[in-house]
Parts: sequence; structure tokens; C-alpha cells
Amino acid sequence: MNEIRQRLPRTREKRRGALTAFYGDSAALADELEKEETRQRIRTYSETGDDEVIGAIRLLGRIRGSVTIIHSPPGCGAIKLEDELRAGGSPWLITNIEENDSILGADDKLREAVDRAYRTWRPEIIFILATPVVAINNDDIQSAATEKEDQYGIPVVPVYAAGFRSKTAVYGYDLVFHALAKYVLKKDPDALPLPAVNLIGTAGTKTSHIIRDLDGAGISYNNLSGSLSIAALKQSLNAFASIAIDKDDSRFLLEWLEEAHGIVHLEETAPIGLAGTERWLLAAARSAGAAGSAEQVRAYIEEAKAAAVTDLEWHRLDGASVFIDLPPEQAFGVAEFVEELGGKVAALSLTHADSSHVVRLREWAGRSNPQVFIQQGQPFEKINALGKLKPDLYIGRGEAAVWAARAGIAAAAVDSVDVYGFGGVQELAPLLTKALRNPSLSRYLSAGSSSYRAGWLSKSVNWHIKQEVK
Repeated sequence: MNEIRQRLPRTREKRRGALTAFYGDSAALADELEKEETRQRIRTYSETGDDEVIGAIRLLGRIRGSVTIIHSPPGCGAIKLEDELRAGGSPWLITNIEENDSILGADDKLREAVDRAYRTWRPEIIFILATPVVAINNDDIQSAATEKEDQYGIPVVPVYAAGFRSKTAVYGYDLVFHALAKYVLKKDPDALPLPAVNLIGTAGTKTSHIIRDLDGAGISYNNLSGSLSIAALKQSLNAFASIAIDKDDSRFLLEWLEEAHGIVHLEETAPIGLAGTERWLLAAARSAGAAGSAEQVRAYIEEAKAAAVTDLEWHRLDGASVFIDLPPEQAFGVAEFVEELGGKVAALSLTHADSSHVVRLREWAGRSNPQVFIQQGQPFEKINALGKLKPDLYIGRGEAAVWAARAGIAAAAVDSVDVYGFGGVQELAPLLTKALRNPSLSRYLSAGSSSYRAGWLSKSVNWHIKQEVK
């Protein structure tokens, strides 16, 4: 994989034509992403949105035995990073770059931060996360990292997140995996093959249900989900195959393992819903060396499905129109589950979309051909779309679900729900039907005045989305 020789991986826009602004139906988006060069769009007005720095922070915070040094000034940007890290995870420091540092360099502060991190936590690995100011003043992070690595005898790994190279937050995951592949994950020629499948899930992915399913089906796995360990990452180089819980987050790692080490990654959809979980488990079981007996796998799936189907009879959506607002892989999986419950998918609101999603978009074009909005962090566009579509139910994350409720739409927030596996079926279905059958909160919230003026809301949903001019 030639990108490992480079200082940075290519952005999702360059590698896969990723779009972060779009309005149209599923078929139109698939047509666009199949072109040799996608037509990038920009917003003439934008409220907020995560960037690659936030994406990198989310993943770094999930690596056990690590300390992250954020080479950054204090202030609003650092506070945002602090909020992300306080959600849990590994320790961190900020170097607090000041005005003089941004001109003269802050190499000494960086070295002091590495010293403090090592003395305080004795970590297994230290990450140095560059930020936009560092990208501008060009501090020599690599020299500091090499010096301290030699001094302490542990990996000190630079991660170059400028914050403005890509408009997709998932590029931050690419940057972290690229750094790990470049500096840390070296194959031991004496290591024995690992008769297991790599189970890959990254920043904050809940995995208790799907791990229970893997154990019940007798499928051997190397756990690279939730909280990651360096040992498991190194073991991944010896596994027979890889399967992701969410391919969007882990795309770079999956492709690198296949291209550099011949570890095929299984292109299966997220294990959400009855059919999705069954397909995913069967794919994992078919990977060489990853399964117990075929009879055990099939028997477990049939037993788990039977238990879930009984519960689902009480949680039908009965033709309700649904607006799904989640990252792509989750959105497609939840959408399929909505149909299993008898609902109709009216719209998909995604954080981004790229060429890896074309197959799923084509599938949905042949079903209900739902509207697709790509609008991460743009509540004014979301409110506009909800007002025009008037769905019966909104499914998304907590902060955005509040906006849907204020628009008078029954809303289900799935942040705290483990949506994966057969256990996820039994956890998610009651949440959806409860929201649909108890709309009193949304009625109450919608009785107040709107957060946006009528003039804004009367415009088309894509009013502020324009084709980029080169």
C-alpha cells in the first residue's frame, strides 16, 4: 500500500469521491458517486460540523495503554477537544501553544509534554496529534517523536490532523490507522497464523450483543472493537480475515490489512436487524478458520432469530414513514430493520457518502428510493427537510433528535442503544415503537416558537448547497 510511505493518506474525497453536501434521491446519489470524478459541493452557509481532528480524537481516546498529546493552543478549539476526550478513554495533555510559539515554534513544549506523559502514566504508546496551528507553523513533530522514542523505548507516534484537508470526520480515523500502520504495526516473521477473524469496530462502537452472538455461534475472533489494544492490533496481521461492525470508520485499516498482508476483508453490511445480523454472522463463519461447526452456527442463528421474532410481534411500525439520520453504515442497517418492522423509509440523512456506498444506494433505489440528505451538523437544513417530508418517526442521535421533536415529529435517539446483533433487535424495536406511540413530548416541544424564521424554512432544502467552481 503505497500510501504508507507517504506522510499522510489521501483524503476520502480523493480516494472515494466522498460528498459532504447533497440533496436528492437514492438513485441520483448513486449515479453521482459512480462518475469518474464526483461534483464536489460547498455550502454558502454552514452552522457546524465535525472535522478530521475530532475524528482522530475519538479513535485515539479508544486505544488502551496510550496517552495523546494534543499539540495545540488553548481556547475554544481545545475546549471542544476536551469535551470529546472527557467522554472517556485514554489520558491526554494539551501543549497550550501561545502566540509566540505559533511564530517561533513550540518544539520545547512538545518535548516537555512527552516527558510529563511518560512520567505520569508510563504508557505503552504516546501519540502526538498535530492540529491546524501546527499545520501552519510547521513544527518538527517527527524529530521530537523520534528523539523521545529512543529515550523511553516506546512508540511515540505523530498523527497529522490539520483540520482542513478533508470535510469528512472519518478521515481522522484514516490518519490514526495510517500512523499505526506506518510506525507501529510490523509483522513478526515468527508469529503463527491466528485462526480467527478480526472483529473491527472503532470509536465508541457498542459490541456486547454482537460479541454474545459470535460466542454463541462458536466463531473465533480477534477483538478490535470498542476499546482497542496495541496487542490485538498487532495480532490482526496474522488473522485469516477481517469483518467490520461499521466499515465507514475502519475502511483504511481493512484495506491496508488486505493490500499489505493479504487478510481479506469481508464486504458485509452492518449486523443490524434480523436479516442483517444473520448475513453478517454467516459471512464471519465462512471465513477460513473462524468458525466452529457449521451446525453450531446455524443452530444458534435459528434459535436467536426465533426469540427475537416473538418479541417483534409487539413492535410493528405498521406503515409509518421514517426519517433516518445516522452515519451511512448504521443508516442503511437501521433502514433495513425499519422495513422488517413494517415501516417505510422516507429519507436517509447521512454524514457523508462515497463510492463504497453505491451498492447500498442502488438497493434502496429499487425499494422506496428514499430522499437522501448529506448534512452533518446542519440543523437548519434538517428542520427544513423534516418540515417538508413530515415523517411519522425520526431516528437519530440525541442532539439532533431534539430538533426533530421541536418540529413536532416523534423522535427516537439511539446513542445509548447497542443496535448490533440479535440483542440489538430486541433493544431497538421497543425504542422505536415507544417513540411512535407516545408523541406527547414532541407535541409539547413543537408548541413553542421555531428556532428558525419562516423565510428560511420556506426555501428549498438545498438552497445553500452549490456546486464547487474550479
